[in-house]
Amino acid sequence: MGTDDEMDRMHSSPTARPRRATSYDVARAAGVAQSTVSRCFKDDAKISAKTRDHILKIASDMGYTGNALARSLITQRSNVVGVIVTAFTIRNNPELIYALGEALQNAGNSLFLMVVENDDAIGASLQKAMEYPLDGLICCAQMPEDWIRQFANRGVPMVFFNRLVDSSLVDCITLDHAGAGRRIAEALYRAGHRSVVCVRGPERAPVSQLRVDAFRDRMAEFGIGSIPTVCTDFSYADGRRRFLDLVGGMKRPDAVFCANDQLALGVIDACRFDLGWRIPEDISIIGFDDIAEAGRPSYALTTVRQPIVDMAETAASLLLARIGDPDLPPRRIMVPGELIERSSARLANGSPPA
Repeated sequence: MGTDDEMDRMHSSPTARPRRATSYDVARAAGVAQSTVSRCFKDDAKISAKTRDHILKIASDMGYTGNALARSLITQRSNVVGVIVTAFTIRNNPELIYALGEALQNAGNSLFLMVVENDDAIGASLQKAMEYPLDGLICCAQMPEDWIRQFANRGVPMVFFNRLVDSSLVDCITLDHAGAGRRIAEALYRAGHRSVVCVRGPERAPVSQLRVDAFRDRMAEFGIGSIPTVCTDFSYADGRRRFLDLVGGMKRPDAVFCANDQLALGVIDACRFDLGWRIPEDISIIGFDDIAEAGRPSYALTTVRQPIVDMAETAASLLLARIGDPDLPPRRIMVPGELIERSSARLANGSPPA
């Protein structure tokens, strides 16, 4: 007896009402064998058009659809790709999920979304992902090496998005966060800014850490070694609040580098409405990501553009290629970030300082 038979028998056992129709129910109503019903829901099955139309009409009337999970057990392909993202990504970069979903759907796959609060809370989602027959996994969070090996041993190819992972078992696509952080430091220094502060994300957030550490290191090379920095939860509200705490007991800084745009928007409003500082005459503010709000006239935020949609499409392409050929060598793609100059920062033209 095939897998479709076994699973339909489980569904046809007495359960709480209403009971879902099974292929056995359709077969009885159509006067055909259950195996004929199963073949009817396979695109490449050899079955006459008349018989197929007859069965599909009865199945529709009974509310029956094919069992994708049962088919996956037979074909060893579920056409489902898992995507693990942090809650911050869902809130602030929903276009990433849209782009991934569209790219996967165009290739005949469905997206199974798993959301974690932060990179440190990924364990429970990994266990859940392991329980599903996923064809592949796109991970937008950090993952321990032992889990990477477990997925590899189960034949689940993986692509890391915006995480550069030192493993021969996965592919990666990421923005060059450190390079962009250095360019921001160079732009501010070249424009004459010497008193600078940083507003970053959570202390253990890897992307924020890359951006801010590179910025601070480059500033240190210019002789600016003391840069007051405050950690936040990445949100507008916390960025505004923590920035006010940071500058409350100090002389007004020349410039602020924020680890993302939401923080920068909070800092802009803190300067305007809480401190009465003019932007950019009194203080320059630079963010990171170039979210939709950054380009609005009320903010006109200078920021680094992260091509989220293009990167998402590339991540999906990497994964689909590896599903098709598991023996491909690991690929590492690093995308440069583009500095978008708007009116929130006073910047100067010319070559980067030596």
